[in-house]
Amino acid sequence: MKDKKQRTRRAGRYGIARRLTVLFTSCLLLFALILGLAFTALLYRYSRQSYVDNLKHTASSISEMVAAIGRRRGSFVIGEPGGNPGGDPGRSDEGNAGDGMIRPEGDIWINTRSLARFISGLTNSTVWLVAPGTGEEKYDMMFMMRNEDYVDTRFSQLNAEQAGLIESVFEKRDLNTQAFSKLFGENTVTVGTPVMDDSGKVMGAVLIHAPLKEAFGPLRHGLVIMAVSLVAALVIGFVAALLMSRKFTKPLLKINDTALQISEGDYSARTEVKQGDEIGVLAQTIDEMGTKLETAENESRKLQELRQDFIANISHELRTPVTVMRGSLEALCDGVVTEPELVEQYHTELLKESKYMQRMVNDLLDLSRLQNPDFSMNITDFNLFDCVSDAVRGARGMADNKGISVDFIFDTGDLPFRGDYDRVRQMLLIVLDNAVKFSERPNYPVRVLLKEGRVSVTNVGKGIGPDELPYIFERFYRSRSEINKNGTGLGLPIARQIALRHGIGISVTSEPDAETTFVFDFNGGGA
Repeated sequence: MKDKKQRTRRAGRYGIARRLTVLFTSCLLLFALILGLAFTALLYRYSRQSYVDNLKHTASSISEMVAAIGRRRGSFVIGEPGGNPGGDPGRSDEGNAGDGMIRPEGDIWINTRSLARFISGLTNSTVWLVAPGTGEEKYDMMFMMRNEDYVDTRFSQLNAEQAGLIESVFEKRDLNTQAFSKLFGENTVTVGTPVMDDSGKVMGAVLIHAPLKEAFGPLRHGLVIMAVSLVAALVIGFVAALLMSRKFTKPLLKINDTALQISEGDYSARTEVKQGDEIGVLAQTIDEMGTKLETAENESRKLQELRQDFIANISHELRTPVTVMRGSLEALCDGVVTEPELVEQYHTELLKESKYMQRMVNDLLDLSRLQNPDFSMNITDFNLFDCVSDAVRGARGMADNKGISVDFIFDTGDLPFRGDYDRVRQMLLIVLDNAVKFSERPNYPVRVLLKEGRVSVTNVGKGIGPDELPYIFERFYRSRSEINKNGTGLGLPIARQIALRHGIGISVTSEPDAETTFVFDFNGGGA
C-alpha cells in the first residue's frame, strides 16, 4: 500500500499539477500575445494619427503666419531680400536692412534662413513653402532645414506623383502621404495645407516632411512597459497556476489515499475534504461509500455472529428432542420396553418430539424467508378489520381449551390496508397464542382492541420482567417457565419480521403479575 501511495503522489505531482500549470501558463501567454498584438496595433494607429494631427496643426500655424505676412500685398514670392526672386536659397543675407522678414514696399519677401531658424524651433521636420513660379519653374519652393541640414530640391526634380500632390494642395485639398519617402531616403510622412488670402484665393502651399520613426517614440516606450508587464504577469500567472494546481491535487491525493485504505479493508478511513465543488462531491461520495462499507461490514459481522449463534442454538435445541427420540427408539429396539402400555407411551413421546422438531424447522424456515429481502409476499388490498376478526376467531379456538375468553373491541369495521393477508394474520395469531398461553386468570379475558388504526392485545398473567423485555424478539429466546416448555423461541421474532416487512410499528408493555400489552401500529404502514 505504501508503494501505491508513493506512485500515486508521484503521478499527481507530475501529472495533473504539471498539466494544469502548463495549460494555465500557455493560455495566459496566448492571451498576452493576442492582447499585445491588439495593443501594438491600436497604439501604432494612435501614435501615427496623433503624429499626423500634430503635423497638420503645425502646417496650419505656418500657413496662417505666412498668410498674415502676405495680406499687405496680396502676393507671395519666394526669394532673398534685395532681389533675385527664385534665386539661390542658400545665398547669404548679410547686410540686409531690418530683420529680413518684411519689405515695406513691393512684393512680400521672406528671408529663407531667418524663417528656417524660426521654423526649426517649432518642429524637427523639413518644411517646404511653395508659391507660383516667377521664372522657368512652375512653382518656386523654399526649404526649411531639419537638424541643420539644408535640403535643396526644385519642382522640376519631382516625379509626376509628387508634383501632382503639390498641385492638389493648390486646389485646396489637404495632403497626407508617404510619397516623398524616396526623396529623403527614409520613411517619411508628408502633410500639406494651402496658404489663402482673405478672399479664399490660394497664394501658396505649406508642406511638412517628418520622419515617421519620430511618431513611434511613445510606441516604443509603451511596448517596453507592456513587455515588462507581460513578463511580470507570466511569472505571477505561473506561480498562481502552480499554487492552484497544488490546491486541486492535494485533496485528490487525500481522496486517493482514502480509497486505497478502503480497498485494503480499512472502512473507517475518511477523506476529511470539505469543499463546495466537484472535488468536494467526490470526497463526500468516497466518505459515503466508506460509511456504507463499514455498515455492511458491521452487518456482515453481526450476521456471522447470528449464524454462529443460530448454529449453536439450533444444535442445542435439537439435541434434546433427538436424544429423547434416540433413547426411546433404543429402548424399543433393544426390547427393554415390552409392556404394551409403556410401548404406547414411548410411541406418543416420539410423536410429540417429532412434531416439536417439525414445528421448529418450519418456524426457522419462515424466519429465514422473512429475513431475506428477496423473499416476495402475496401483497393485496384488504380490510384490516376482517384480518383481525379472522385471527380472533382462530385464537378463540385455542382459548376455549383453556377456559379463557377472547374479547374483540373495535371502533370501525372498515380499515383498508395493503399487505400479505396471511402473514399479517400469522403475526396476530402468534401474539394471541402467547396471550392465551400465558393467561393465568380465567376471569380476565384476553382483550383485543382495534382503534384508530392500532391493534392491541392484552392479557393478565405472570407478565414479562424488565430484564427480559429487551430480548423477547430475539430468536430462541423464551421464558423458562413450565408453561413455555414446548415453545421454540421463534414466534415473536417471526412476528417482528412480518411487522418490519409491512412497516408496522410494534411495542410491548408489561407489569409483573399484571397486564401485558402488545401494540401494533398500522398507521402509515403497508407494503
